[in-house]
Amino acid sequence: MGEIDDLERLKQLKDDGTITEEEFNNQKEKILNGTSKNEINNDSKSTKAMTGFVLGLISIIAWIIPLIGYPITILGIIFSALGLNSKNKGKAIAGLILSIIFLILTFINSALGAILTTALYY
Repeated sequence: MGEIDDLERLKQLKDDGTITEEEFNNQKEKILNGTSKNEINNDSKSTKAMTGFVLGLISIIAWIIPLIGYPITILGIIFSALGLNSKNKGKAIAGLILSIIFLILTFINSALGAILTTALYY
């Protein structure tokens, strides 16, 4: 079947009351574009979840240098939180946990560095 046949069949289902207007629009989008808005939105969230996970992994090393650790862990938290409602929810949660743990370690590292630097000069 071609796109026109699929659209005609879809319109018939809508006219018969078999599907709702929203279902009609979603299916029409799938036929015309190959994907629906929900799939595109979920892909975007999955990308954010994966980005948060990768930033969480990078934060394992980045916490050693607070100037690098702070932005990476904070971005990891943000991207992971944005990706929680995606099909990669597990990776988003892992990225969130890693980022939070290493944000705390980054803070401790920078605080200890400030204390030790102050102690050396006074």
